[in-house]
Amino acid sequence: MLIRSTTKSYNKLIAELIRELGSSDREKIGDAIEQFLLSQKSNSRYWPDDGEVLEQLKVLPGYRRLGRGRLRMVLEAVEDHLRGWTNGKSGLGGERVARSKLAIEHVMPQKWATHWPLPAGPRAEGEREALIHTLGNLTLLTSRLNSKVSNGPWTSDGGKRQGLEMHDVLVMNRELRKGSETEWTESTIRARSEELANRIIEAWPTPEGYKSGFAAETVRPRHRVELSDLVSAEFLKPGAKLVPRSKKFRDQVAVVLSDGRIEWNNQFFSSPSLAGKAITGRVAVNGWYFFLVEGEKERSLKDLRIRYLEAISADPEDDE
Repeated sequence: MLIRSTTKSYNKLIAELIRELGSSDREKIGDAIEQFLLSQKSNSRYWPDDGEVLEQLKVLPGYRRLGRGRLRMVLEAVEDHLRGWTNGKSGLGGERVARSKLAIEHVMPQKWATHWPLPAGPRAEGEREALIHTLGNLTLLTSRLNSKVSNGPWTSDGGKRQGLEMHDVLVMNRELRKGSETEWTESTIRARSEELANRIIEAWPTPEGYKSGFAAETVRPRHRVELSDLVSAEFLKPGAKLVPRSKKFRDQVAVVLSDGRIEWNNQFFSSPSLAGKAITGRVAVNGWYFFLVEGEKERSLKDLRIRYLEAISADPEDDE
């Protein structure tokens, strides 16, 4: 499953398909599968059309939503497609990409803070985190090259781009270097997500002109919440005081600013967790649980976040 549609009927669907294929001509198995999928009339079993797949894959945080094996299979299929293995034709290079041998790599690393400065803007960090795991920021590398360049910068000696240029042979990575000679940004990721989504549609096309006629029965959407969201929605007021839950740190009061940042001890933080880490000196702190909002009957930021998510009918993307 590549789109956020329910899978509740998939076990029955596959069992029915197997029975259907058991009585089909082996020489026409592909046609039999196509006709079976086209015949589905339920929005929990239907075949999504290209437009739906394209729109969802452009924003899908694939590294989080898909199992590693499935995600690797998709990227391998894209590489094969770029090599010319499509519509039953053999690629001119003569070989498909090796299966299950390559590592999935984030182009902009998950630990980006050291070499990948944020653009200006109060929502820049949240926007980056939302894009980090999308298809446009993912590729395949050998494990050795992955280890060598993993958290490095994009340019400069020893950077990711140089490593790809000198040591990588995948067509996919040759393509991603085009137009990104000097930088790899959020805009680059969005553009490549759309490009890969189109490649996936080309590799696994639906019949020409096919429209599903269904709206996906989607799972409840997930949403990454920033403090600025709570401020904008008036769940949290600028100037609100945040008090640590732990009595040990109860005197370390922080203040919410109008742009959603947190001020503590003349320092400014873009998230509750970063502020909590500074106060406690710990490596990891769940800031949403750590802070209580003064005057809210000891209601935590997590409680306010839940209220906000209920208001927009979403689930949290993560619990940092």
